[in-house]
Amino acid sequence: MGKKDSFSSLRQIDHHGDDAVRIYENTEADDYPAHWHRSYELIMPVRNSYTVVVGSGTCVLMPGEVLIIPSGMVHEILAPDDGMRYLFLVDHRVLYNMEGFSPVEQAFYPYVHMKNDGEEGIRSQVIGLLWQAVREDAEGRLLSASMVVNCIRRIFILLSRTLLDLRESGNPGIGRRDSDALIAATDYITLHCTEKLTLESVADYAGYSKYHFARIFKDYTGVSFYTYYMRQRIQVCRDLLGDKSLSVTEVALRTGFGSIATFNRVFRQVENVSPTEYRRMRQSHRQETQEVINRNI
Repeated sequence: MGKKDSFSSLRQIDHHGDDAVRIYENTEADDYPAHWHRSYELIMPVRNSYTVVVGSGTCVLMPGEVLIIPSGMVHEILAPDDGMRYLFLVDHRVLYNMEGFSPVEQAFYPYVHMKNDGEEGIRSQVIGLLWQAVREDAEGRLLSASMVVNCIRRIFILLSRTLLDLRESGNPGIGRRDSDALIAATDYITLHCTEKLTLESVADYAGYSKYHFARIFKDYTGVSFYTYYMRQRIQVCRDLLGDKSLSVTEVALRTGFGSIATFNRVFRQVENVSPTEYRRMRQSHRQETQEVINRNI
């Protein structure tokens, strides 16, 4: 059986309503071309394997495993001729509003592949919560949507706590005061990432010398201050590039880049494509989807 255009599966990605979490049972033998969402995407195969290309990496995703693709990551899905999977699209605001998520978010990039390594642990808890979300969504009872969001939040809380515990255990010099100050600093960077920030100014905000702050910041977040700062700024750029009414130059100016050349250079460093190419991927995917919809009306 060859690949085919699927009206139902292609339509789902771009016509999913305004729910904070959208869940799709997908059995179509469709390959999804390179595209990106503002949402986080979780993929849980149930029958057969799926190959997912994310950025420069490739994952072969088996039943009993979960793949988490962060907001804005360009990815492609290669489906088998016969299979079944659940797709979960999570509005990034569901996660950004969680206390303490900012300092660990970079650990989810470019993706998290929770492999079936024979051990139960956190992977089995994540899969259990995803199935609970599927059941709640199917029942459609009063407050089901809230329960679905709660399941997703619990998943990211579990993963975030695990990451933070690993970092703190690997860095015994970082105490509770440091953790609280670093969470406050990362939240501050996220809120002000389109402004001109310096290591010195954020270190002063957190109450540290710039040298000490630079060290513990990298130990805690896994990246340097500058890398974290630029990645948060690029996240805003991703959202704005989804607005076709804004030119690429306008996006650059709104997000604090002094020149289009600097914007192009930094964006390519983070995303491996230019802002124009990134926007074209989204618009091309939406156009292909609309063509399929029009053929099936």
